[in-house]
Amino acid sequence: MEPIIELKNLTKTFGAGGGQVSALRDVSLAVYPGEIFGIIGLSGAGKSTLVRCVNLLEHPNQGAVLFHGRDLTGLKEKELRMQRRKISMIFQSFNLLEQRNCLDNICFPMELAGIPRKEAKQRAMELLETVGLPDKAAAYPVQLSGGQKQRVAIARALASDPEVLLCDEATSALDPKTTDAILKLLQTINRERGITIIIITHQMSVIEQICNRVAILDAGQVAEIGAVEEVFRNPKSPAGRRLVSPSMALPLAEDMPLARIAFNGNASADPIIASLVMDLGMKVSIMGADTRNVDGKAFGTMLISLPEEAEKKKTILDYLNAFAGVTAEEV
Repeated sequence: MEPIIELKNLTKTFGAGGGQVSALRDVSLAVYPGEIFGIIGLSGAGKSTLVRCVNLLEHPNQGAVLFHGRDLTGLKEKELRMQRRKISMIFQSFNLLEQRNCLDNICFPMELAGIPRKEAKQRAMELLETVGLPDKAAAYPVQLSGGQKQRVAIARALASDPEVLLCDEATSALDPKTTDAILKLLQTINRERGITIIIITHQMSVIEQICNRVAILDAGQVAEIGAVEEVFRNPKSPAGRRLVSPSMALPLAEDMPLARIAFNGNASADPIIASLVMDLGMKVSIMGADTRNVDGKAFGTMLISLPEEAEKKKTILDYLNAFAGVTAEEV
């Protein structure tokens, strides 16, 4: 399958001279049709800059942004506007027009595209039904809750019949219950309409609930990328470990040998450490543990102490790695 969106060696800087800041450094990734792709990182990692480069709201200094294999960075403004209609965006702050009611907010992009008013209103009413707000056509943004505003923003984003939906921190201003409802709505849109969704977030819970694959961004670079289950089971980068298991990102004592154990849903219920102590006769201390629910499956990480002797370390690691669904490594 060919990517619907492909970023190749993107670099983006702001400022000049001694005040220059590198927001993105040689970023490459591919997003495939129909998937929900997450991009996560801590504040300042370059997430929002990256998503704004996807639809050329920000132009990269170097690199290519391919949509169906066509480089958007080489298009003239008129051609770029045509392509942007297929790549819609929703924002953390909703960006609704306060002087327009919900129906007219959704009609706005259709007006810009030259769609007749009657047709645009009919389409807008259908989209309000899609997002669960058929009774809010005449309401103004000031009369809506945060979750309702985001639903209207999603309906507006769908008005141009996009192939890709970019979500820039779309749930970070919402409470957990409303966030859950918005994520379920996005999943429904993805499933029923086949729209590819790219989600920018700093919340691991969002990635857990909705994404198929995830890219971890760190200091403007891709630290790692892979299936959500694999990244949660065994994060390979320091940035990945900080996000997946913040309390276990670094050893608690530099002079203490430690092992990080990652286990999936099947292994999480097994008494692995108790078995290790009984079968090998070696005592270990649990220094930390964390478990997450990813798509209905339990994924966890545990940090345990190791003996100083190299042979005993190897015996313990070999024993743990023999369990199905378990990965153990010295850190």
